[in-house]
Amino acid sequence: MTDARDRPLPAHDLAPPADAEALAPLPGASLAAPPRVVPLASGRSLEIAEDGAEERIQIRAAAGQLLVSLRLTDEGPVLSLAGVSLEIAAAKTLALSCDTLRIQAAQDAEVEVGGSLHERVRGSVVREAGRSARTTAREVKVEASPGGVQIRANDDVDIVGERVRLNSEDPPMPLTWEEFRARQALSGGQHDERGAGRLAALAAGEEAAPRGPDDPARPAG
Repeated sequence: MTDARDRPLPAHDLAPPADAEALAPLPGASLAAPPRVVPLASGRSLEIAEDGAEERIQIRAAAGQLLVSLRLTDEGPVLSLAGVSLEIAAAKTLALSCDTLRIQAAQDAEVEVGGSLHERVRGSVVREAGRSARTTAREVKVEASPGGVQIRANDDVDIVGERVRLNSEDPPMPLTWEEFRARQALSGGQHDERGAGRLAALAAGEEAAPRGPDDPARPAG
C-alpha cells in the first residue's frame, strides 16, 4: 500500500498563485523598508522612512497630524512646517533667497518697519485692491521717466491744495509784501520789473484782474 504523502502532487498544485507574480519585485528593484517610529514622551512620534533615493524624517502629533517633515531628495532638502502658529526670530539679519517667493494670507496681512523701506523691482509692479487704497506721508512724489503718468477715474477727480500749479517751476505766490521784497532781495532784483509792477498794481487795486467775455465793463474813474 502506497502512502498518500509519497505520491507526486498534480501540476496545478505546484504552480505559484497568480498574485505572487504581481507582488514579486522587479529585477533590480528593492522593497522599501518599513518606517521606523520612535514614540516621544509628549505623545508625539518621530518617524524615519526611506523611499528609494529619498529619505524622510517626520514628526507627528499624538493624533497623527504631520507637524514637521524633512525630505532629503536628489535636488536638495525640502522642509515643511504645519501648525497653528509659527514664529521665526533673528537677532540681527533674516535673509530669504529664492527664484520665486509666494506669500498667501487667507485674511489680513501686516508689515511693520521701524526704519526705512526700500523696494527695488527690475520688472513691472501691479497692485490690485478689491476695495480702497490709500497712501499717507509727509510728502509724496510721483515721477515717471522717460514715460508719462496717467490718472483715470470713472467718477470725479479732486485736487485740493493751497496752490495747484501746472507746468510751473516758480516758487509759490508770496503771501505778504515783506515776503515779496525778501525774495526780490535774494534774487538780486533780477525779476521782471514789469511783472513786479503789475503785482504791486494789483495789490493796490489800480489794475483790474482779467475779465471774462461775459463780465460787465468796469467803469472808468
